[in-house]
Amino acid sequence: MYSFSVQRISTVYQSSSLTAKDAVRLPTSVNSLGEYLSSISDQMREYGGNKIAAYALSSLEQYVPLFLMETARVIAVGDGLPHSFKMSLHGVEALDKCCSVIYRDLKSATGFENSFWDEAVAADAFERAASYVALMELDMDELMSYWRNNRNEFTEDDYSIMFSMSGPNRKGDIQRYAAMKERMG
Repeated sequence: MYSFSVQRISTVYQSSSLTAKDAVRLPTSVNSLGEYLSSISDQMREYGGNKIAAYALSSLEQYVPLFLMETARVIAVGDGLPHSFKMSLHGVEALDKCCSVIYRDLKSATGFENSFWDEAVAADAFERAASYVALMELDMDELMSYWRNNRNEFTEDDYSIMFSMSGPNRKGDIQRYAAMKERMG
């Protein structure tokens, strides 16, 4: 089941909605994933019961947000993307919207009796993913300020990726990050 879910959402970083300049559009794969989660939840509960479905879907509230963060990393690094790929502000907003839409769909698909859905864990994991995505739209000064005030929120590698990323509002500059890190200790 997980590999099929990953195949459905793994195309998010390839979606033209991330480079759209005219409007915020949700990648098709995100809507498809929501439909798939609902369908698979219904089928597992019908044929295997709530306990089987609960077990099969038990870690998705943590797994999916991590995958969304990994998608943001792929985009920031540019690995496997066309050389001409340029994330737009609408694209950042679309990726952020993916977090809330998938949260809603996953909550709906796992909101049945005996489910292992943990509201607090899910909210925290999806909020963390959305916060990481939001780093993509900051200009360099805002990113530096964010890092100074939230150094422990993400790993050094995550911040390094974001500082090296050229986004809609900034040109990547890993040297500024290195100098700031050295000054701050």
